This record gives sequence, structure tokens and C-alpha cells, in this order.
Amino acid sequence: MSRTLSKRNGAEIIYAIVILCTLLVRVMNGERLYEKIGVDGNLLFTLSVQIICFGLIPALLWFLLMTNRKNNTIGLLFYEFNCKKPSFRDLARAVVIGVCMTYLATIVSAVWSSVLRSIGYTYSSSQVEYTSVSVLILELFLTAVLPAVFEEFTHRGLLFAGFRGTGWKVVVISALLFSLMHQNVRQTGYTFFDGLVLALTVYYSGSIFPAMLIHFMNNAISVLWDYGDYTGNWLSFMGKISDWLYGSFVGYLVGALLAVLALGAMAFAFYRMRKDAVSEYRLPSEPFADVVDAKPLYKDVTFLIIVAVGVATTAFTLAWGIMR
Repeated sequence: MSRTLSKRNGAEIIYAIVILCTLLVRVMNGERLYEKIGVDGNLLFTLSVQIICFGLIPALLWFLLMTNRKNNTIGLLFYEFNCKKPSFRDLARAVVIGVCMTYLATIVSAVWSSVLRSIGYTYSSSQVEYTSVSVLILELFLTAVLPAVFEEFTHRGLLFAGFRGTGWKVVVISALLFSLMHQNVRQTGYTFFDGLVLALTVYYSGSIFPAMLIHFMNNAISVLWDYGDYTGNWLSFMGKISDWLYGSFVGYLVGALLAVLALGAMAFAFYRMRKDAVSEYRLPSEPFADVVDAKPLYKDVTFLIIVAVGVATTAFTLAWGIMR
């Protein structure tokens, strides 16, 4: 089968299976099937989605279907999935990008939420009860560590391996599918923004690890923020600063200035990343160079079906939030 499937077709088929499995697990969790057998539903849901759907399934299927039988090694799979050693400079730049992205994502999320509320969308959210430090550690593992590793493995590993031949378009493809993967309209706005940043990081650095670091930073800060709000300890300063930024005219001005600075710092970090990539002949000097032999996305039926399924599930959550 590896002789008949191109890497692009193989990645599309594997990703479609990943999304269908994710949707199945989500439905099982929504029906509380795990709780009926005496298992913590949220815990098992997260472990199933991250480790199995975004980890084992894409790795196993790519290993079985797409690798050359003569060189069928785990090392080759990891190499194609961008699991390469990054430079120290790119890791340092990733820290800067991670801080900037986390701040800018809160603005994107606030704007997106306002748009949804304006059309009548409502949702209910549950807060984690941080009764002990062990709960915090578990939440960091489930919310920050696992997604940083396994969501990146699929969206900046599998998808890059399959769509690398599309050139710079792989960045948009990865971001779009990453946002639709969440199957929740409330998350679509900021996850698309995050996906663009994470995909650009991999595209310029050539390694998935800086993106994993950024993803971890973003999610860990969110967990620590919630922990501070719940316990009222010194970490609650993040919530207080946010309330001030969004609660006064001066706060809005300061927030806007910080957004401009964050955009500038992130753009400069990407500029330096790309300059290194061009000098090392990993990327063309022209930022938006076309790939002549790449199949147009609008003619790619499998890709369009995957997008259609993602749009349909996301639209369902939108309709559900409006009608309830």
C-alpha cells in the first residue's frame, strides 16, 4: 500500500481516521458512557484523545502504510514528523513567541466570544476544583503536557509530513484543521490564531519541539491562571491584571500598546527564524513561492471532506449554543 499512496493522500486518510475516532470518543464522553462503568469520564476522555487518537493512531498507521519496508524504522517516522533537534536560538525565540502568542490569544478569544454572544450564542463552563497541589499537577499534565506533545505530533507532525509539498500553504492547512479539530465553535477563533503561530514556528525552525514548547507554555499559563483565581493565592495577579486591562479606559490603552509590542516581538522572532532557514537552504528566499507540482486544494476531494466534517461539527456546536 505504501507504493500506491502518496504521502499527502496517506496523511489525509490517517488524519480522517484520527478525527473520526476523536469524534467517537467525544460522543461517548457526552453520553457519560465512561461514568456508567465507574471511570472518571474527563480523565479517560483526555487520555484517549491525546495518547490514542493524536499519538498512537497516526504513528502506527504512518509506520504501517507509508514507510519503506526496507527502511521501516521509528527513526524515519520521527524524522518525517519534524522530530528533529532544534537550534538553541530557535528554542529561545520560541519562548518569546510563546509569551506573545499567549497574550494575543486572550485578545482574539475575547473578540471572538463577543462576536458569538452578539448572535445569541451561550455556553456553560465548569471550573476545576483545585483542592490540592496534586490536582494542579494532574491538570498541568492533562491540559498542558499531553496536548503540547500529541496535538503537535498530529498537526505539525503528520500534516506537515503529508502536506510539505504544498510549500507555505501547509501553515494554513495545519492551522485550519487544528481549529476545526477542537469541534467547538467557542475555541475556533483563538485556536486558528494559535495554529498559525505554531505552524509558522515549525515551518521556519524545521523542528516540532519549539512548537511543543510554545503550546505547553500557552496551556500551562491558562491552568495556572485558573488555579490562582480558584485559590486566591499569589497567582491570582494574572486575573487581576486582566480585569484592569479590560475594565478601564487606561487599561484598554495599555492593553493595546502591549498587543502592538507583542506583535512586533513575535514578528521579529519569526523574521530571525526565517532568515536562518533561508541561509541554511531549508526554505526558498521568496516567502510565498508557489509549488508548481502541488495538487490544488480545491481539487483535493479528501481534504475537502475532512474540512466539511470539521465545519459541520463546529456549526452544530454553534447551533446548539444558540438554540438552548
